[in-house]
Amino acid sequence: MKRLLGLGAGVLLLSGCGLFGGKGAELTPDQQMAAYIAHEHKANASASGFKPTPANSEQAKAGIYTSLGAAYLQDGHPRQAIRELQLAIAANSRYANAYNIMGLAYEQLQQRELAQSAFRRALSLDAKNPEYLNNYGAFLINSRNYAEAVVELKRATSDPLYSTPQFAWTNLAQAYAGLKDLSAARDALNRALYLVPNYPPALLMLAELDYKDGKADAAFAHLQVVLAQEPDNADALLLAGRIAALQGRTTQARFLWQRCVTASPYSAAGKQAQRLLLQNG
Repeated sequence: MKRLLGLGAGVLLLSGCGLFGGKGAELTPDQQMAAYIAHEHKANASASGFKPTPANSEQAKAGIYTSLGAAYLQDGHPRQAIRELQLAIAANSRYANAYNIMGLAYEQLQQRELAQSAFRRALSLDAKNPEYLNNYGAFLINSRNYAEAVVELKRATSDPLYSTPQFAWTNLAQAYAGLKDLSAARDALNRALYLVPNYPPALLMLAELDYKDGKADAAFAHLQVVLAQEPDNADALLLAGRIAALQGRTTQARFLWQRCVTASPYSAAGKQAQRLLLQNG
């Protein structure tokens, strides 16, 4: 699962769970699948005469409720997600991923103390899980606790079995940037891009660093690669417009900012693009 969180002007954080806008409370495909799995599990058990022990029954119930909670969270319903996750924990109080997803849900609701408690509980149960370490690291960055974030994210990147290490490397770059260690930030971004060439979040952050260093051409080149993959990336469109304006390409700048507003009118980037359009009318 993958999450993108805005921090500052267009910087992206990545953690294990992606949060996408929903269209209401009806069941998503993930929720339908979880319900289907639960139904099939019960039907198959009944047909075979299998009688689950309390241990594996509790584990299965916790897994299903956690899947439902994750689906609700992805669909933009964190409160409903928390209700499902509480049921998961009631079924099995040691089901680590329920606490991990609950941390993400509480963070989305800006209940930071509860989020931190949930993340720490997940890690107390599964201390080396790179997804949990990455999620907690992203939370710490949003809390501006950069030094502790570096510790957690380095642990995530050191796991050779981590299936999406580019997330943690890009987050680690953000943590180093928060500590003003831009050399280490660039090294982390280069590692992310070595693992996944042209990885948009890493390229976007690299573009921001280049822009701040006065390397406008290099920054714009990175942004072109990002926008070729994600044409509606509001943060990339905003920064590309800034660079175009800086280089005297006013028409192109306005075009990019208008695209930004169209793509994400209520985001921080979209609102800033609207202001720039008014200022440069």
